[in-house]
Amino acid sequence: MLVIRAATVVAFGLVLGAAAARAAETKPADAKPAAAGEAKPSKAKKTAKDKVAKDGLPAARLDAARAALVGDDDAAAIAAASSLGASGAANAAEPLAELLAVGTSPSRAEAVLDALAKLGAAGVLTAPRALDVVDLYCGHRAPEVRQRAIKALGTIKDPRVVPTLVARLGDVAPGVRAAAGEALAARKERAGTPRLFALVKRGDAGAASPLAALATPDLIPQIAELAGTVDDAVLATALGDYAQRSDVPDRQRLDVVRTIAKLSGAGATTALVEYVASVPAKEDRPSKREAQKLLDQRESAQ
Repeated sequence: MLVIRAATVVAFGLVLGAAAARAAETKPADAKPAAAGEAKPSKAKKTAKDKVAKDGLPAARLDAARAALVGDDDAAAIAAASSLGASGAANAAEPLAELLAVGTSPSRAEAVLDALAKLGAAGVLTAPRALDVVDLYCGHRAPEVRQRAIKALGTIKDPRVVPTLVARLGDVAPGVRAAAGEALAARKERAGTPRLFALVKRGDAGAASPLAALATPDLIPQIAELAGTVDDAVLATALGDYAQRSDVPDRQRLDVVRTIAKLSGAGATTALVEYVASVPAKEDRPSKREAQKLLDQRESAQ
């Protein structure tokens, strides 16, 4: 019994450590000081990058990128796409969209879509042509290409992308469905909530976190009622991620935590551990105390 309990304590520690690592990864880059000896971007480099973002890349660089993108060397084409994506320049999307429009190999298409996603994340992917061609690739025959196209489309701040994102929740590939759900969640777009709920009802693990991000309080009882009909790990993810939202009243978190504790398996334990780890150490919440108590009970029962 002592051996089992020791193993349980170690397992809890590992899960808690992983949860803390995940929380640290989500912090903004400027939220932590640079480590000793770590190089900081120089003011000159930042100014130069801001100028590129504002004025765009020079014509000569765009022409060189175009040549590399359509050339015979796959590695050079992929490198050119990556460089354009990292530039943060609005006009960097032009040669990328042009290549997609005329057609290319799946490997190059993936690199180009990744680059467009970076430009979208930088807020400079606004050209209608880019939107149209990325939307087209959301229906590509290769699931990996569709998945990257969905990610790129989700970064475009235009309401016209929403119907495609919702439609791709019905894709045959789990990765594509998950990417569509994540894109809708990032946009706080609740149009996809009914389909995400339907996916979770079918036990689709990739829909659990997006549903948690978009669910309204009145939907949580319906999610909780799925207990016993879907995989407990899927349900624990949906409820656990919902409990971590900052806009959830603690009285509802308390109910959610208790519902999670009724689920079996490591997924439910992980959800409770991650919830406790998500609450600031000095913050005293009834739901946090309850989650810790339930974790202690689980440990004692081992």
